Amino acid sequence: MWEKTLNKHWTALLIGGCAWLTSVLPLHAFPEYTSRENAIRLANVINRGEFKTFQINSVFVKSRTETEYYLQALLDDGSTRDWKMDRIYEWTLTDQLRLPGNQALVFPSEESTEFVVLDKNVFHREALQARVYTKVFEEHDILEGRSIKLAISRFRMLQPGEESRFATDARGNRYRYVIELENGMREVLTYPMAYRLLEIGALSPEVLPGDRIHSKTFKVREMVAIPRQTEDELRSIYRFGVEVFFDRPMSLRPEMFPFQVVEQSMRDPETGQRRNQYYLQVSIPNSEKLREIPGFRSLEYLRYVELVTDVEHQKRVFLRAQVNPDILELPPYIEVTDRNSIVVSFYTVTDQSVARRQQLIDTPTALNVPRSVIPTSGEETEFERFYLQAVEQIRAAQRQADEHLKISTYISALDTLQDASVRATNDAQLTQSLKQRDVLLKVLPGMVVENAQRQILEKTQDGILPESLRQELNQHLEYVERYTSDGQILRKIETLRNILR
Repeated sequence: MWEKTLNKHWTALLIGGCAWLTSVLPLHAFPEYTSRENAIRLANVINRGEFKTFQINSVFVKSRTETEYYLQALLDDGSTRDWKMDRIYEWTLTDQLRLPGNQALVFPSEESTEFVVLDKNVFHREALQARVYTKVFEEHDILEGRSIKLAISRFRMLQPGEESRFATDARGNRYRYVIELENGMREVLTYPMAYRLLEIGALSPEVLPGDRIHSKTFKVREMVAIPRQTEDELRSIYRFGVEVFFDRPMSLRPEMFPFQVVEQSMRDPETGQRRNQYYLQVSIPNSEKLREIPGFRSLEYLRYVELVTDVEHQKRVFLRAQVNPDILELPPYIEVTDRNSIVVSFYTVTDQSVARRQQLIDTPTALNVPRSVIPTSGEETEFERFYLQAVEQIRAAQRQADEHLKISTYISALDTLQDASVRATNDAQLTQSLKQRDVLLKVLPGMVVENAQRQILEKTQDGILPESLRQELNQHLEYVERYTSDGQILRKIETLRNILR
């Protein structure tokens, strides 16, 4: 039994090594030709789109053999061009080939010519109205296949100024959108990722009954050792462990805390000699460590037991310990308690020794750009109507002398900008409306806090704070609380709301 358990650890290490080799070895080139059916479907999708600065007037299907097909395009300058699939794939990555109707051509696999079409208008409308994001952990993540529901703070387009940090994914797909979450995480999305979110229904406009929505991270408070005790007297199995305490009750299920054994060649902290070391690490998602938490130099057969921040994944902590994998005869067992904690239990049947360490990697990221917003001619669209109304509201607020009325007008403008964003029909319109929204959200929390402080001070000196004003101030504070991550502002909001109760 113990031998089978140990073999699982080595299998996990072998799989991890294979995944690393796959990531560094060159990938197969994208196919040049496709099937007849796929070529006909692609020709219909591309027709009337744009190639670089040219309009595509028509697209024809041509054959190389009975099973190999490609496209020929007629452009508005009168030229005709043969387009093989690998070039079409490349042009979609560099935005040289654009579909009509604010759509994007997406190739889910770089080894297949099968494609899908992302309707960007449908995506951004869903994203703008979504309150809940179901994060499904991706391949090669220790949490692969598991999911967690997170509260959305806001959706926005990736700004040109972020190019240095966010460019393209490993396949060359540009990052386009950002979903900011209330727990401080953010999801930076390419077109294929956006299509995937629509496909699996990851964006929800409402909280369903029974849903556990996480709007804050679990803050690690302390770690306590659990001394060795008898687990199974007949087989001489003993149990010891670590209890990790958080700032509030832990709502994640035990299966959300997977463990793995990782290997790295490192210098031994005591001898200074380089050797292979193994570390066992238990992953704790949606968590963060705000200060140093004292660990344990030695705990039974574990050494250097500590809580460390995962540098590869956002808002995640590892419970990590140096270990000899040969002595892991039973896997650790994790349970969630009613003491705002989780208990990680380890088992032993013999005396143990130790050896080795973990590896953490860095992630890539990406970019996007806009165009023109209000056309010079033609009938006014729904987007234009709401956007221009929001601009007028902002101007009216700027002219308003009364600070309280100014804030109310700004909030109305934010609601109107939301209506405009939902009705945007291209990236330029969406970028402009969200940019205007973000400018307001940057200054509004501070204005609301200052106004609430002043109103409370003035009105309480004159007598009792009117109930209608109390309600309005509470509404203003509640509105901006969702849109700020400034700890000082949030503390002031909490204090003011307590006073207004």
